[in-house]
Amino acid sequence: MKRLFPLILVFVSVFTVFQNYKYLSAADQSENKDETIFPVKFREVWGYLMRGEEKLFKGNEPVTDLCYFSCTITPEGKLRGNVNPPVLPENADFKRRTHIVIADLDNTRLMNLILDPGRSARDRLVADIIELSKNFDGVQIDFEAISRSDGPNFQVFLKMIKDGMEPGKVFSVALPARRSRVDDAYDYTAISAIADRVFIMAYDQHWSTSRPGPVASLSWCKAVLDYSLTVVPPEKLVMGIPLYGRSWKKEKIVKRVKVKSKYAGKSKKSKKRKKAKTKVVTRTVVRSKSIRTSKIPDLIERKSGVKEYSADTGYIIRYNNRSREIIYCDDVNATMEKFLYYSEHIDSIGFWRLGMENRDLWKAIDLHNEIVNMPSEETGAGE
Repeated sequence: MKRLFPLILVFVSVFTVFQNYKYLSAADQSENKDETIFPVKFREVWGYLMRGEEKLFKGNEPVTDLCYFSCTITPEGKLRGNVNPPVLPENADFKRRTHIVIADLDNTRLMNLILDPGRSARDRLVADIIELSKNFDGVQIDFEAISRSDGPNFQVFLKMIKDGMEPGKVFSVALPARRSRVDDAYDYTAISAIADRVFIMAYDQHWSTSRPGPVASLSWCKAVLDYSLTVVPPEKLVMGIPLYGRSWKKEKIVKRVKVKSKYAGKSKKSKKRKKAKTKVVTRTVVRSKSIRTSKIPDLIERKSGVKEYSADTGYIIRYNNRSREIIYCDDVNATMEKFLYYSEHIDSIGFWRLGMENRDLWKAIDLHNEIVNMPSEETGAGE
């Protein structure tokens, strides 16, 4: 029996270790992956930086192209404000390019006005953008509310800017994600023939007012890239990646409202004002908000919530509280899955937006030597 005792102890120890490994949480399993994945190589890494958030950018990020967001426009065709390139820490390994982003996200009427070739506002805006481009390495147009009928005018507008910019400047256009051709203003083929780079905003698969779901699932992103490659030259493609997840939760709204009497206004005899009748109305609404990926590790480590993980959707976290909150978010490993797929077909990626990231993300990117030591011909701009 004494001889068997040491063997029993060994068996118990092995069994305990096995059980502990078997019941590792999804968070633990995900964290263990970090050490086994090698950085993925890219030639260009683009990233949006909001005006006013310059301090969030440290300078050691492997970002070759910084998109300074943003400069807006007026109905008269003027740029709002005096925008200068941000003062940011230099990177010792390569010269970073800075692009000014001219943006309008939701004003279809404004787009119609400033793209109209019959109005002086268009030519005025083109001239303003060309003049502003002299202070930057490039210009990006991010107009997200153009009607289908204004598509041809949009292409003419883009060509006017491209033709007027100085040689060496980089002209890019941000476009919504598509998995097939859509008859709208954002013609991938026509626009990529004009622009030096096409930034595909491969996020918002699910958004604030949609049903809950991943912001950019791997399968959806693959479909977006696969279609894009059929109509855009791969050397011009920049695939956007979100640095945020999203939560949805139900909230009860309790409101007291007036009840209109069916006899109201019929009698003029009584001069005494009657107190209006009211009733309590309760309705349930769904609230949604974005969550920075820098917050994801804390959410994963919390004991509350039921967590699921897959390479396709990243984390799904459900809280069985009164609000029934559900969160979809990518950790570094889920983002790495996109890196690996993209790197098989293209060599440029981008992020919305800088300052929201888990800093461990940058360890997963390795820049091509040619971008570090031998900048491409476009990088001569602004030198």
